[in-house]
Amino acid sequence: MCDTAVPEIDFFKVLAVVSPFISAFLAGLLTYYFTLKTKKFDILYQNKIPAFKEIALKLIELKKFCLGRSAYYQGNEFSPYWEENLGALEHRTAVAEIFEINSIFLSKSSKKSIENLISEMSGLCNAEISIAGTNEISGVEKEYERIAKITEETINILYSDLNLKS
Repeated sequence: MCDTAVPEIDFFKVLAVVSPFISAFLAGLLTYYFTLKTKKFDILYQNKIPAFKEIALKLIELKKFCLGRSAYYQGNEFSPYWEENLGALEHRTAVAEIFEINSIFLSKSSKKSIENLISEMSGLCNAEISIAGTNEISGVEKEYERIAKITEETINILYSDLNLKS
């Protein structure tokens, strides 16, 4: 019989040689994953702030418009917020357009709040059409105040999504 001894490779010796490579691979993979996730978050947040500013600007314009119209119908035609040229439909359209453009950067609660505001403004648009047709509507200033309040709540939701206090 031929006595050729094949050296047995010990399991622990192989593990000692292979484990640094496995550890380095896992560390590299996890670093890549978390770096990529952080970059995605940074890009999203960088775009979220300008989107927030655009939406907030239109909402503030709507709120000022509603406060000005409410003041006018209460007999204060010298309100600093009074606008004669624009109506609720123009503001509703502006909010809807800026919302559609930037909705990808909004949370579900912000989206729902803005959609609710746009829906609630339908009644105000109908009231303005009726007023333009020389039909007097009593209590229309309360509707403007209600929309201003809903707009303020929507702005607060946007601020809370950015973890800012309004």
